Amino acid sequence: MKRAALKEARTALGLTQIKAAESLGVHVEHIRSLEYGRVNPSLKLMFKICNFYKNSPEKLFPDLNK
Repeated sequence: MKRAALKEARTALGLTQIKAAESLGVHVEHIRSLEYGRVNPSLKLMFKICNFYKNSPEKLFPDLNK
């Protein structure tokens, strides 16, 4: 399941996956995998991402709420 809201939050800030990865301190492949829903973030990273994009976990990671 792709996480469209996660990608939209990134693009709304005008960030590439590379720039988002640099800002969050992770590898660009991890950003890609998170956006495509191939991996789940650690709790710490999830809140870091939510803080960075100023959005809720429920919005950015809807598949984890089930």
